[in-house]
Amino acid sequence: MAACVFLAACSPEDRVSRGAVLYSENCAICHGGDLRGGGGIGVVGLNKVPTDLTTLAVRSGGDFPRGEVLALLNDYAAGVQPGRLMRPFAHLTSQDTERIKTEQGRTRIPAPQAALLAYLEASQLP
Repeated sequence: MAACVFLAACSPEDRVSRGAVLYSENCAICHGGDLRGGGGIGVVGLNKVPTDLTTLAVRSGGDFPRGEVLALLNDYAAGVQPGRLMRPFAHLTSQDTERIKTEQGRTRIPAPQAALLAYLEASQLP
């Protein structure tokens, strides 16, 4: 039975659901609940409209840019995005990792970042 619970926790649907929660808790304040960049009202220091996260694939020629998005998540987690006002993402790092495929090949990333990446990918406009 434990194996079934473990496998269910690893399902793509579960990863997207966990990502939706993480997005709501960490990103929606600026990027909006609909991911279209409509948030940020009342956020001190925010001087531009946040990116529409539903069009990442469209802006990359039709394919979701997993590697690019992951690099940004990693940079935010490490606090090395100079000149950008973003909430700290350090809490999205974890000893628990998941294996994902990017344009550069397969890699292991912290489970919270894998979940957020899956949610962003699932939320792309056609």
